[in-house]
Amino acid sequence: MGERTTFRFAAGSVSFELRGPEEFVLRHLGDFLPFVERVAGRRKVSPDKQPPRGPSDLATWYAQHVPDGTRLTMQDSILAFALWMRTFKKYIFTSEDIRRAFEDVGHPEPKSLLQILGTLKRDHNLILGTERRGEYMLNTTGIERARGLLGIRQASASPQGKRP
Repeated sequence: MGERTTFRFAAGSVSFELRGPEEFVLRHLGDFLPFVERVAGRRKVSPDKQPPRGPSDLATWYAQHVPDGTRLTMQDSILAFALWMRTFKKYIFTSEDIRRAFEDVGHPEPKSLLQILGTLKRDHNLILGTERRGEYMLNTTGIERARGLLGIRQASASPQGKRP
């Protein structure tokens, strides 16, 4: 059996542990960092002392896919953030995830975020609600819209998936 890595976090009455092969722990640790920051009290760290952030860094991804000078609407920004989350297997998102995303890229959070999410769901049919209130996910139309906005090509379809 391979080498196991364990990450433990405890603050007040909250604790969790992430355990597995080192690659697994490192890949999933980023998913918990916003939670850790919120529970432990977010402190700003000087840029030279911040730990390196991998490909899961939204600000870097956003800068790579949204050219300087391009202004996305609030709705389109939400779709881009949701697409980024999907890339890391977070298919379901909440308004809090979107608020954090606006913060991460340095954009002001929309005052009417819940209304915008409702519009994307009801009026534009770009996101779906889940069984739980306040949770959303991109549908195929939303995925295609976000990819189109960002110039991301879809992975080529397999030959078996094509119909004659």
